Amino acid sequence: MTYREAVARLLALRGGELPGMRPGLERIQALLDALGNPERAFRIAQVAGTNGKGSVSATLASIAAASGLRTGLYTSPHLCSFRERIRVDGVCIAEDDVVDGVETIGTAVVRLDATVFEATTALALDHFAQQGVELAVLEVGLGGRLDATTVGQPEVQVVARIDRDHEAYLGRTLAEIAREKAAIIRRGTAVTARQDPEVAEVVRARAAEVGVPLLEEGRDLAVAVEDSSLAGHHLRLAGPGWSLAGLACPLLGVFQPSNALLAVAAARVLGAGEHAIRAGLASVRWPGRFQVVPGSPTWVLDGAHNPAGARALAGSLAHHFPGSRVDLVIGVAADKDARGILEPLLPLAARVILTAASHPRAAAPAALRALLAADDPRIETSPSVATALARVTRSPRAAIACVAGSLFVIGEALAHRAGTADVLCQAEWRALASGA
Repeated sequence: MTYREAVARLLALRGGELPGMRPGLERIQALLDALGNPERAFRIAQVAGTNGKGSVSATLASIAAASGLRTGLYTSPHLCSFRERIRVDGVCIAEDDVVDGVETIGTAVVRLDATVFEATTALALDHFAQQGVELAVLEVGLGGRLDATTVGQPEVQVVARIDRDHEAYLGRTLAEIAREKAAIIRRGTAVTARQDPEVAEVVRARAAEVGVPLLEEGRDLAVAVEDSSLAGHHLRLAGPGWSLAGLACPLLGVFQPSNALLAVAAARVLGAGEHAIRAGLASVRWPGRFQVVPGSPTWVLDGAHNPAGARALAGSLAHHFPGSRVDLVIGVAADKDARGILEPLLPLAARVILTAASHPRAAAPAALRALLAADDPRIETSPSVATALARVTRSPRAAIACVAGSLFVIGEALAHRAGTADVLCQAEWRALASGA
C-alpha cells in the first residue's frame, strides 16, 4: 500500500470529513482495546471549543515540547497534508508510518465499521505510544461528549470560546452546544475561556458535577496586551500564584491573546516553568489562522468557518490594517451559516470573489451569490480557489487580499501560492503546488 492509497482508504470511511456523525465512544474504545490501549501510555491534555481550540492545542504542545517533554499533537482537519494531523515534537508523521498505521488498524476498522475520525484518532494514539510520547495534546473534532478524542485519563481539559456551529449535531441553543463541549471535563483540572453567561453557567455546572477544579478567564486567569503589531503580540498573563510579562506570541489576530492565556494556564497545570512558556509561546506555528503573507497585495489567510470566526477576522483586519479595504476571496462548506459568515466581512471588502474548494461539502459559488444583493457590483464568482487567487494577483483592487472561510479553501490557497513557505509538510506542499 502506498501513502496516497492509505490516506484514500481512511478518507473513504464512513463520516467523510465531518467527524462525529455517528455519536458514541464504543467504536473508538474497541479500536484502542485492539491496539493494546495506547492512550494509557502517556499523559493527556484535551482541548474543545468552537473557535481557537486548534491555536490553543498548538501553543500548548509547543510549550510542552520546550519543557523537554516528548509531545504528540493531534488536530483536524489538515490544510495541505493529512500528515499535519499527527505530529511529534512538531514533526509531522512520516508517510511510511501512516501506511503502517492504516494496515495495523485495518481489520478492526472494518469489523467495527469505524468512521474516518475514529480510525485516524486510533492511528494517532498508537503512533504516539510507539514514538514514546510523554504528553499527547488532543484537539476535539466535534463537540466533546461523544468525540473520539474523549478517551483515557486527561490531566487537563481546556474549553476554548464556545459559540454556535454544527448545530444540527450539537444542539440549537448555546446551552445545548456548551453541554456537549463541556462534557470533556471529567478529571484533573479544567481551564475555560471567558464565555457568554449561559455558556459559563453550563461549564461551571459540569466542573462542579464531576468535582474538577475550574480556572476561568476573567475570574482566575487574566491577559493584557502590552503591544501588538504584525510581528505578533507581547502579553502579560496571570493565574493563581503566577504572573508573566513580556511574553512574545507570534500568532496574529485579536483572538490569540485569550488562546495564549488558556494554553499557558494549561501548561502551568502540567508543570511547565517560565523558560519553557516563553520559548514555546514564542516559537508556535499555526498556519491559516490570520496568517499574513507580505507582498503586493499583502495576503491574509484565515479559516473563519463560522459567524463567530468571521466576526473575529473582521476585528483582526480592522485592528492590524485600520481603514484598509480588502479583496475578499471566500468559500464555505454547504452545512455552514454562510450568511452569518459573510455579513461581518462584506463591509470591509472592495471586491468579493465567491469560490469553492474542491471538496464535496463545499457550497457552490452560485448558491453563495444568491444570498447577497443582486445589484452589488463588488461581487463575482469563481469556479475554483486557484482561479480566484489568479484574478486577485493579476488585478488587485486593494492593498490587502484576504482568503477566508473553509479550512479546505485555506489549504488550497496555501498549496497554490508560490513562495508561501509557512506550511507544515514542505515536500507534499511542493507536490500539490506543482499539480503532481
